[in-house]
Amino acid sequence: MFVGATMFASDRSALRLHRYAMLTASATFLLLIAGGLVTSTDSGLAVPDWPLSYGMLFPPMVGGIFYEHGHRMIAGVVGILIGVLAVWTRKTEKRIWVRRLAAFAFAAVLAQALLGGLTVLLLLPPQISIAHACLGQTVFCLVVGLAWCTHPGWSATLATARPIGGSFFLRFLAMAVAILAATQLFLGAVIRHTGIAVVPHMIVALCLLMTSVICLWQVLKRRASLPSVPSHAWRVVLLLGVQLTLGVMVFLNRSSVGLRTAHVAVGALILSQAVLLAWEVWRRAGSPSCETDECVSRAY
Repeated sequence: MFVGATMFASDRSALRLHRYAMLTASATFLLLIAGGLVTSTDSGLAVPDWPLSYGMLFPPMVGGIFYEHGHRMIAGVVGILIGVLAVWTRKTEKRIWVRRLAAFAFAAVLAQALLGGLTVLLLLPPQISIAHACLGQTVFCLVVGLAWCTHPGWSATLATARPIGGSFFLRFLAMAVAILAATQLFLGAVIRHTGIAVVPHMIVALCLLMTSVICLWQVLKRRASLPSVPSHAWRVVLLLGVQLTLGVMVFLNRSSVGLRTAHVAVGALILSQAVLLAWEVWRRAGSPSCETDECVSRAY
């Protein structure tokens, strides 16, 4: 009975950590939307100083100040949430690679804050603004990954993995989807901050869609050996459909703040889902002799 009670308490603790990681991921997504609004409304220099705003913690929230300072306030909350997540993970998580992932997420959000400050102090240099946008998406992916791997049943899912044919090709496709999604995100940031690279952005978008459809087809062919993976592949394709529709609407109505911000937000969801797809394919399409959590983590 004592052992059973200990295991139950451990499961409850893991579930609380997972739920907190989910909350942190949701807050990070909200931060991306807030950042997208800053760019879409051209409010990046509405506040000329940093870390304070006009020398105050809470300036009058009018005009572009509402978007810029609101973005900073949300960023502060997200930084605290990720810091707590890193500490919590370090104290309770047995898997060293998960603890390192949480620590890296906290370091990344601190670097993101510094880049945000530099964009203001240096008057929005394109290189730093692009790096700021890309790092923000990276932080989101890291936190989403933490929410995914802290689920109490995450390790147990490997028990259902079986050797599959053509696993190398499938892994290659899944990684290609993630890499193309990251490239698409980078090109999108370049467009938003410089106005160039529209044609490469469109070409990569088509390549990403085609690769994602092929990956979905290959996953569906092996769905008996890859439980739950088809849902990841389907979400990538469906999100890409939404994103392409938004892209056309933005092209036709470039002044729309809502459309431009939604395009950024859906792009973040695509990247995070593509990363999870690649992650799950690599976990589940591994060799039959590599079924422990420690062995799988070597891939990361």
